[in-house]
Amino acid sequence: MKNVKFNTEKIATFALNNKALILLLVISIILSIASPFFLTGANLINVVRQACVLAIMGIGFTLLLSSGSMDLSVGNLMAMIGVVMALMDKAGYHPTLIVGVGLLVGIGGLCFNTFLVQTFDLPGFILTLATGYIFTGIMWLISGGQSPAGINDWFKFIGQGTVLGIPLQIYLMVIIAIIFTFLIKKTEFGRHSLAMGGNLKAARICGININKNKYIIAAIMGACTTVAAMVTTGRAASAQLSAGTDTAMDTIAAVVIGGTPMSGGIANVPGTVIGCLLIQVISNGLNLLDVNSNWHKVAKGVVIIVAIILDVKGTDIINKLRVKNQDKKAN
Repeated sequence: MKNVKFNTEKIATFALNNKALILLLVISIILSIASPFFLTGANLINVVRQACVLAIMGIGFTLLLSSGSMDLSVGNLMAMIGVVMALMDKAGYHPTLIVGVGLLVGIGGLCFNTFLVQTFDLPGFILTLATGYIFTGIMWLISGGQSPAGINDWFKFIGQGTVLGIPLQIYLMVIIAIIFTFLIKKTEFGRHSLAMGGNLKAARICGININKNKYIIAAIMGACTTVAAMVTTGRAASAQLSAGTDTAMDTIAAVVIGGTPMSGGIANVPGTVIGCLLIQVISNGLNLLDVNSNWHKVAKGVVIIVAIILDVKGTDIINKLRVKNQDKKAN
């Protein structure tokens, strides 16, 4: 029997490029052994439904991060949009106007961040942390500290409705994932966005309109945030003031562990969706095992640390293995 030779470089590359999928499979196997309720159809559908909001946000964030930008205010903005739309719906405004205003708030909020970053050359990480506080403050002021409830059926349908037995939000997630995959891989705008994330100076020298693209990306992320707010509000049948508390960190974790590096230049939309499922599987599994909710944050924190380590060290590992293989071939 011939000896089977393994290409360690290819194995390492595959593992790092598909780390979210591997972790999802491993954790799912562990949870299926630990809890008899994990692999039930009802629970799996519930996991996917709960992951949809994070995935819709994450897909937009994949474009944002891969272009070299960062925004920590998206969760706060999502919660504010939910309150604005719920208050308008409760007041009896037409659904078209409500959705239009929601999009205007989402797009305007992210473009406002971009304006500050681009105009004053501010670090997006810190700036958006500050604007996140502003969005949260506005939300509390207009809501009076109460979650607006009593939304109409059309709003509830977005978060609770089904089509052919499949939750509507799953259709939304899949459609958005397909659109973004095409946008990033098949259009000039997508290539320019990745070029900006890979090397901003080189992209500018090549004639790419950086400012224009930054605003377009912000607008797209704002639209995704609005859709996520609609799904969250519709599912709960009321605006949730705490809806965006951990959203930004969960989104970043899902995107990075899904294969989009924090340094930018690479985008992996399918990986982001899998990363969102992974984050939700962890929460769902800990709930099934009746683990204290505070440990959920610990687990997510560990996932983020692992994702960052793999993101930072992954390329170094592959390069070392490549050099090692080349030396073997030379000898």
